[in-house]
Amino acid sequence: MTEEYGTLWLAAIDGPIPEEEARIYWNLKEYPTPVLDTALQRADYLYVGSWGEHHDSEEPQSGHCPAVRIFKWLFFKGTIDRYQALPLDEELLSKLRDLSRPHPDDLPAEKADPRDLEAFLTHNTGRYLLPEAPPM
Repeated sequence: MTEEYGTLWLAAIDGPIPEEEARIYWNLKEYPTPVLDTALQRADYLYVGSWGEHHDSEEPQSGHCPAVRIFKWLFFKGTIDRYQALPLDEELLSKLRDLSRPHPDDLPAEKADPRDLEAFLTHNTGRYLLPEAPPM
């Protein structure tokens, strides 16, 4: 396996977070986020996968793996229109299933068992999803 460059965990939290805290979260700023911090302490987490630097290409789909696709899509959806934690509804569930499927041009990468991802998403439907670092 390659040297680890990025890691994706999903955090399912109970409710939406204030937009100003979501803006801080998505922009990786070091300002206080008390509502989000409390939510993340109670979150349900799942490890999705990790990738090396060569997976993180600027070319669409080039060298990607499921974890990179999921992270980039969640970042896009969490910051477009307004900053937010994404509600895990049937539409998001379907999109995450599609993004997690292997593609013929994927490079080898560590990933969670697809059954674990499916169980996590199904169990947390109705909650809000964020890509997160490993739980504390």
